[in-house]
Amino acid sequence: MRSRKLTLALVGVLAAVASVAGGGVAQAVFPNFSGCTAVNESNTRCIDIQNRSANFNIKGFNIPLGESLEIRGMVTQNETGAVTFTPPTGTNGFFARAVPVPGGVFGIEWLPGNSVLAISELAGPASSIRPDISNLSLRLPIKVRLVNILLGMDCHIGTNSSPINLNLNTGTTSPPPPNTPITGRVGTLGFIEGGRGVTFTGNVHVENSFAVPGATECGLGLGLINSLVNSRLRIPSAGGNNSMQINDDAAIGLP
Repeated sequence: MRSRKLTLALVGVLAAVASVAGGGVAQAVFPNFSGCTAVNESNTRCIDIQNRSANFNIKGFNIPLGESLEIRGMVTQNETGAVTFTPPTGTNGFFARAVPVPGGVFGIEWLPGNSVLAISELAGPASSIRPDISNLSLRLPIKVRLVNILLGMDCHIGTNSSPINLNLNTGTTSPPPPNTPITGRVGTLGFIEGGRGVTFTGNVHVENSFAVPGATECGLGLGLINSLVNSRLRIPSAGGNNSMQINDDAAIGLP
């Protein structure tokens, strides 16, 4: 009976991997304000941030993210200037596509069953996405799901209670050592047809102060190979050893 359950679990993971790997990778039309209900730019507006390339580095281990991330929804600014984020109905406003982890589980590209897909996920409610439209900075907690036959579907780096907290900005960072400051930039200003808003293309968002927690539930959801994943990705990793750079386009306006 145990053998049959294990077989069924493996079949389920294989089907899920195939589904994730076969998902579309084409980037959405830009700007994409679908699902945004903003009607008055004086206090509400739509926001769409689409990355064009990105790199996630953990103690020198690089995970290229490609065109895999998008944040889309509505921002509301109150009289004090505080901004809240509301996602399109039925979503959390955080959209991600699967990307391959270089070297897979064992660091050997050609080894059968070794390939791993990484999927970034929001580690909390939509309200934890905190954009600042005055300088295009963005705070949010994430976790990364790793999908593989051995790892299962529940293997994560970070959890809702212990996430990877990102403060992505276009200025200069102030990280703890051994990292040194890095600088992003605001891209080229453009205007949406009909005066409906503005775009900033070619932004560079940077962050190199965050910590990365260890793996959880790796190995068919049982945590059997958490230590293997930790060793492969060099985690847990304290702040000052990791970095993220995202090259993206952003749009702010009305639908």
